[in-house]
This record gives sequence, structure tokens and C-alpha cells, in this order.
Amino acid sequence: MVMERVNVSPQKPKFRPIGEILQAADLISANQIAIALDEQSKNPNKKIGEILASKGWIRQETVDFFAQEWKEIVASKSKRRQELGYYLKRAALLNEEQIALLVEEQRKGSLWIRLGALATIKGWVNQSTIDFFLQHLYPEQARQSAFVKPKKLI
Repeated sequence: MVMERVNVSPQKPKFRPIGEILQAADLISANQIAIALDEQSKNPNKKIGEILASKGWIRQETVDFFAQEWKEIVASKSKRRQELGYYLKRAALLNEEQIALLVEEQRKGSLWIRLGALATIKGWVNQSTIDFFLQHLYPEQARQSAFVKPKKLI
């Protein structure tokens, strides 16, 4: 009797469509997705992200980040991730100047507030978007307070 060797490979993690990811991150609404899907049904060559960006509902850079980088970042088992500001900048949700301002405010304050919380206070990023990043990138921090002990400055 000849036994056939079967290669069993672990399944790749299943990822959601870009529209679902953007909606879960609270960057677009279900209604906006529905409109984009309707438009895509009339023009199948257009991608959902392109449609959402063309309507001004989201920046193309943000769509590109989630379409091209997000899956790999989340799938990475690396315990050494970049700081939250890095990913918010890569996603075009904050710019360099905003991040520098937030870091400076953290440095000045006697009550140290996490960068994501400060960005939310300023109205630059929704809290639910910050929560989305924390849950996927820093699950150990997702339930922690927005207030932490000040870092020692040199």
C-alpha cells in the first residue's frame, strides 16, 4: 500500500474587504459604503477605495494604507511595533506637525495623556478610530487609561 503524502499548510488568516475595515475603524459609514458599492456596480473597473476618496469621504492615502499595509502590519507577530503616531501618520490621519504638537503637549504637561487621547481631544481623530488601532496593534493597551505616568525626560 502506497501512502500519499498530503501537505497540510496552515490557512492564511482571512481578511475583511477594505470597506469593512474602513467602517470598523470608523473612517466611513455604512451608508457611504452602500453608495460606493452601488456606484461600483455601475462601473466595475473602479475600486471601492477610489470611489470613497473621489467623493471626499476619505483620503486616498488612508485607503492605500489600509489596502496595502494594514493586513501585513496586523498579521505580523512582531512584539516590537512602532509607536501609535507612526501608524496614524502612515494612514494619513495625522501629519508630522500634528504629531510634533501632540508630543510637545505631552512633554509640557504635568498630567501625561496618551497621544491618541490628545488627538481625540483636539478633534483630529475619532476615539473609535484610536480604539480600532489599539485593539489591533496594541491589545494590551486597549483597555488602559488614557492617562499615564509621565515619562522621564532627559
